[in-house]
Amino acid sequence: MVLLLIRVEGDGMQKRVGECNQCGECCKTVNITAVRDITLRQHGNMEELKRYLSYRKIQVAGEDVVKNLLFYTIPIPCSQLGPDNECLVHNKPEKPLICHRYPWAKDDISECSYTFEPASPSWLPKPLETFGDM
Repeated sequence: MVLLLIRVEGDGMQKRVGECNQCGECCKTVNITAVRDITLRQHGNMEELKRYLSYRKIQVAGEDVVKNLLFYTIPIPCSQLGPDNECLVHNKPEKPLICHRYPWAKDDISECSYTFEPASPSWLPKPLETFGDM
């Protein structure tokens, strides 16, 4: 499956290029995004949240205050990660969509062979029809 991933970051549209080098780093953790203000309200503050999560081997990997997000990482490897870090469902229909999309940003994993480069609007799919005033 060839997946062209284009996203908009602070420095404009980026397209992911390259091939998976089967480093396995993306398969060694589960990453979760949570709503920041609700989570902090439930736990009182960031220190309490980190303490609570650490007892469950969950780390706060980062936050985006502007977008109101918290990022967690849990050290649970994928059951489809082989002994040599190969994905056992790579290029198969059983591979989850989120795995095809990863990495999502250029800083997700330093070992990853995918890179991101500027993309122009010409890379975006063209609409089939343009609708005028009805």
